[in-house]
Amino acid sequence: MSISKNSYYTELRKDYPRTWRIWFRMNQRVKLKQHGYTDVGICDDWNIYLSSEQGFLTFFDDMGPSESDLQIDRINPFGEYEKSNCRWVTRVVQNNNTRKHFSGQHDNLTKAKSNGIKRDTYYQRIKRGWNKDDAATLPSSKIPYRNRLI
Repeated sequence: MSISKNSYYTELRKDYPRTWRIWFRMNQRVKLKQHGYTDVGICDDWNIYLSSEQGFLTFFDDMGPSESDLQIDRINPFGEYEKSNCRWVTRVVQNNNTRKHFSGQHDNLTKAKSNGIKRDTYYQRIKRGWNKDDAATLPSSKIPYRNRLI
């Protein structure tokens, strides 16, 4: 007895609802140009609007199911959603793989964290005009900011 493509799609969608939602929302973000996705595309094989249900089947074959703590991530944040540029990663890895971090701040942010400097502190220092290396290496002052003599 052979299984039709439609019933296989339905079974996968029921068995892996999280993976299906990730695939569907990825297509929606790109189509609607949400969250800065104006110049991002999806390969034709995964595109819901070009290949319909087959898009999810191909996506599932290429990427496999998503674990509960993993998200889809583009290895090159300037690239397309395609097999060679996507992977499953944790939220921390994905948050550090953004276009903003490709400006060279990712290495300094990692250095800041290893020096015990909080992420917010690092970005506030940059916002105030600090040098990136100083923002990542100089220890935080014990005196509250508003009480310091400048």
